[in-house]
Amino acid sequence: MLKNIELYYIISTIILQSIVRGGKMNRIKELRLQKGLRQKDLAQMLNTSQQTIGRYESEEIGLDVLTIGRLCDVFECTADYLLCRSNTPEPAISDEDAELLQAFHAAPPSVAAAIQTLLQPYRKENEANQAI
Repeated sequence: MLKNIELYYIISTIILQSIVRGGKMNRIKELRLQKGLRQKDLAQMLNTSQQTIGRYESEEIGLDVLTIGRLCDVFECTADYLLCRSNTPEPAISDEDAELLQAFHAAPPSVAAAIQTLLQPYRKENEANQAI
């Protein structure tokens, strides 16, 4: 039951955001056409019907989390881009940078302090370059 409530909340939030933004909820049709796919092709990739794809594109029905993930994989974009919450299809940081950041935050305080000390000269150099 909890999963249904969570899913309802996610879809309701997406629909509410769509209304606030003026009705554009997703970029499925735009991305599908850019990839040269027909609705039927995309439906086969997602193991659903062509009618369902049409209903997603016309925003008659909302997207569940699993479908959002699959569409992001197919179109090689972020969920924020797919749902018109961003105008950039790529993530804000690379996967490699995200892994480094996670490792830094997982490191013991002494290791994190040592890394910050090692990076200090580069921070100053970067700040000087930005001031020019």
